[in-house]
Amino acid sequence: MGLEQRLNELEARVNNLERRFNPEMEIDLLRKELSQPVDRSAEDVEQALKIIGMGEGPRDMAKNFRRYLYEGKR
Repeated sequence: MGLEQRLNELEARVNNLERRFNPEMEIDLLRKELSQPVDRSAEDVEQALKIIGMGEGPRDMAKNFRRYLYEGKR
């Protein structure tokens, strides 16, 4: 097989791959998928909170977390 023939075959393969793969279409599909909320059950949320240790401590932790974290360290 000559070099020119091999080059032509490789160009044909690349063109075929480019036609099959449209990055703009893939990005649009990914954006659509990521814009949808994730469907999680109450058990999923509870398990995730256990893993990261949330749900424990004062109920107003989200509002006052800096005070709780740094209280007495200054």
